[in-house]
Amino acid sequence: MFVSFKRHLMLALLWTTTIIAVIGKPVDTAIQYNRDIRPILSENCFSCHGTDSASRKAGLRLDHFETATNKLESGVVAIVPGEPDRSEVVRRILATDDDQMPPAKVNKV
Repeated sequence: MFVSFKRHLMLALLWTTTIIAVIGKPVDTAIQYNRDIRPILSENCFSCHGTDSASRKAGLRLDHFETATNKLESGVVAIVPGEPDRSEVVRRILATDDDQMPPAKVNKV
């Protein structure tokens, strides 16, 4: 078992070193709002929670990190960075009842 672990570790190190050699720097695997999260929200959420205040629902604006991570009047926080269990967005995405987002009627799921 120890040999297998060492082998996997060596393969991981080899792979990482190869990537660094090819692109010249370590791959950024940290989740970034604008690169990783915003495109998903743009496709699925911004029509109701974006820049247009006339069509915005529940006073929730997700198109800026600051507004997406602030406490709402209801007391919940849509996105709690690094804590998905405390993020209302995650709860709503996983919901199977009327709280589900995006709503089934918009056919985004």
